[in-house]
Amino acid sequence: MRINHNSLALNASDHFARVNDNIAKSMARLSSGNKITNPADDAAGLAISTRMDSQIRGLNRASLNSNDGISVIQSAEGGLNELHNVLQRMRELAVHAANDVLSEDDRDMIQMEIDELAKEIDQIVDTTAFNDQKLLDGSVSRRSLSSVYSIQTTYISTEVSAGEYELSVTSLAERATYTTGFSYSGATVTKEQAGSFKVNNFTVEITEGMSMTEVYESLQEHLKKIGIDVFASNDGGDTEADFASGAPVIFRTNAYGKDQRVEININNPELEALLGISDGDKEVGKDCVASITPSDKGFSTTATYTAEGNSIRIIDRNGFEMLVDVDPETYDPAETDTVIEVLTAGVMTIQTGANSGEELKLDIPSVSSKSLKIDNLIMYTNEYASKAIEAIDEAVKRVSNIRSRLGAYENRLNDIYDNLEVQGESLTAAYSRIMDTDMAEEMTNYTQQDVLSQAAISMMQKSNERPESLLQLLQ
Repeated sequence: MRINHNSLALNASDHFARVNDNIAKSMARLSSGNKITNPADDAAGLAISTRMDSQIRGLNRASLNSNDGISVIQSAEGGLNELHNVLQRMRELAVHAANDVLSEDDRDMIQMEIDELAKEIDQIVDTTAFNDQKLLDGSVSRRSLSSVYSIQTTYISTEVSAGEYELSVTSLAERATYTTGFSYSGATVTKEQAGSFKVNNFTVEITEGMSMTEVYESLQEHLKKIGIDVFASNDGGDTEADFASGAPVIFRTNAYGKDQRVEININNPELEALLGISDGDKEVGKDCVASITPSDKGFSTTATYTAEGNSIRIIDRNGFEMLVDVDPETYDPAETDTVIEVLTAGVMTIQTGANSGEELKLDIPSVSSKSLKIDNLIMYTNEYASKAIEAIDEAVKRVSNIRSRLGAYENRLNDIYDNLEVQGESLTAAYSRIMDTDMAEEMTNYTQQDVLSQAAISMMQKSNERPESLLQLLQ
């Protein structure tokens, strides 16, 4: 028996320390609910759970992103739905205007509403936004860069791949221009000279007693309604002159292309002589002429184009479509070769997954009245109204295609959201198995360690009493 070293007490104390440490761990797990409270508990499990936690949080955020994307689409769809209603009203008015029982005053009212509806389309485009980002003005569409400023794309279908597309404009479109023999004089219209003067089947009444200046101003006022400028010029239309100077009067369409025309109908020979215009005279415009250059990352050998005025429409297989506009005011004939670079930038990217590259790109083209080519509809004759119906039908088709695409986007985002929820649930269950404490099991362990702690304390007390027995030997 020894006095200096009480090995029994030391042994009991050592066991007590271990038990006390186990109790501390159990209390930490029970109070936090976590099975791993520090890296030493399960180093490998902690590393795995950390990655899982990052993935779970990413999936939860991606689910919210998907819902945000759905909200964006629904906002755009709301604007497009109202735009569709406006287009249907415009078509109804165009059908009404195609009826020749209407007077010019009646058509004035129809034209006024058509013009206001075109402005309303632009208003819808300007105000349809999500989180201050406009959705229908082309801001959420792919960008393109043109090597020639005066040649720009107005529409790029989703089937057009990123790359460089080369084309050449060899001839600009022309407006229909008709030079009359009418010029200023001091004469007035006689009874024999009075009559109906038709341009493109639109009637202008020339009445008895009108001065030549009044005839000129009447022609300006009325023909402006059908998109024809009336002005005096000494150089064929390049420079406008004062009517009083005696320069001949010119009729010229505002729009370009072979569909544009100035066609005259006069049944009164006296009126023909007065205006220096012959019955049946006709001038037409011209479409621009272009060529496209096939290349590996550009147009294919099967791509073709059609021109309408200064607008070029290039189509190819599998839905490829590109619309290009040429600005005749800024076009430089020396710049015949144009390279249009279509970029991947510009679309709205929705992050739909927890990892890089898991995304959905929303491409919403512009639907302004200009891009839909309904910004200058004319309602003053059956022919003009019929063309307006065709233009509106094409606009309705374009808007319908965009709405269909948005519907496909929304379906994809709904499927993505459902998939993210399943992934998040599965990962959360696996994460819980690693990190969460089994409360029943841990409480059992805690109770066991608590009993051992009390037993260790009791044994330390007993072991400290043992040296007292040595007093009996020393007595």
